[in-house]
Amino acid sequence: GKLAVLEYRVFYRRRYAEAAFTSCRDVQLPATGGLAIATMCGRYGAELCTAQRWLDFQGDKNNGLAPLQIQFLLLEDGDAGPG
Repeated sequence: GKLAVLEYRVFYRRRYAEAAFTSCRDVQLPATGGLAIATMCGRYGAELCTAQRWLDFQGDKNNGLAPLQIQFLLLEDGDAGPG
């Protein structure tokens, strides 16, 4: 029996996640003219996508893209994170 990582948690500052999302949300796909975020946010599409929903979809092993389950946890500025 070999050991393998099957899932993990990532802790981001909420402001970092929001800034990353904001920098991507208006990017258009040249082939369709549609928003790239629409395909990167799963069932929520571009209209209902948020930073957390975007990250949740990116880390979902059932999306056909993520190699393993990734749980993104957003921390507020005052939060210290895990002990």
